[in-house]
Amino acid sequence: MKNGFLQFLIIIAVVAFLLICLRILVYFFGERYIDAMAVLLIFANVCFMIKNGIKKSDFKKEYIQKMEIKRGGIALIHSFLVFVFWLLYNATRG
Repeated sequence: MKNGFLQFLIIIAVVAFLLICLRILVYFFGERYIDAMAVLLIFANVCFMIKNGIKKSDFKKEYIQKMEIKRGGIALIHSFLVFVFWLLYNATRG
C-alpha cells in the first residue's frame, strides 16, 4: 500500500511540474508556446543525433517501431516527424 501511494505522489508531482513548465512557456512565448515546444523537441533530437551518431544499423524495423530516440537514426526520423507536424499545425492555424 505504501509503495502504491508513493507512486501516486510521484505522478502528481510530475504532472504539477509539467503544468508549471507549460505555464512558463505560455508566459514567455504567449500563443507561440507550441512553437517553442516543437523547437525544444527538435533540439533534444539533434543532441541525441550528435551524441550517438547516425548509423545504418539504426534503421531496423524493431527500432523504428519502438521509436527509441536514444539511437541517432531514430532521432533523425523523430525530429523530421516533429518538424512536419509543426509545419502542418502552423499551416492550419492561419
